[in-house]
Amino acid sequence: MLHLTDSELLELVKKGGEGAFTILYTRYYSVMLAVARKKLLNHQEAEDIVQEIFASFWHRRNHIPSGIPVKHYFLKAVHFQYAYKCRTKAVARKYENYLWNSLQEECGLHYLESKELGHQIYHALQKISAPACRKIFELAYMEDKSCSEIASSLNICTQVVRNQTSRALKVLREELKLVV
Repeated sequence: MLHLTDSELLELVKKGGEGAFTILYTRYYSVMLAVARKKLLNHQEAEDIVQEIFASFWHRRNHIPSGIPVKHYFLKAVHFQYAYKCRTKAVARKYENYLWNSLQEECGLHYLESKELGHQIYHALQKISAPACRKIFELAYMEDKSCSEIASSLNICTQVVRNQTSRALKVLREELKLVV
């Protein structure tokens, strides 16, 4: 069977001849691998492409026209697989760049929004007229202290802390109602 031409082997492959397929595989594997490796500059990717081509050839064997030059078919297949891989990588790079740019823009917008909100909260805090009320609010919400901690540090009753916090929240709600 080794003495058969490519056309004769192709006809046998189309009839399901695994032996003929093995001969074509042996005949063209190293040539295809060399071409793929030269294009891809990566041995593993080149092997993967060649394996994909042979698998596709076997699955599509009934649809391959008779009389085609098998060597040219395989080398063209390497070229097309290489082009497909390049397009896929290019699309992936474009998508990756798009995601990166979107993330950068989104982070920038969030930063600006939080900075603006911080300014508005700061100005709203300035509207709290009683300095003690503002101090209690800042301790409770900005420094995350409990009512009992604030009461003991300022030497006041916990109910006073709750009342002052409630007053500060009313002022802030009124000042920030257009924002929130």
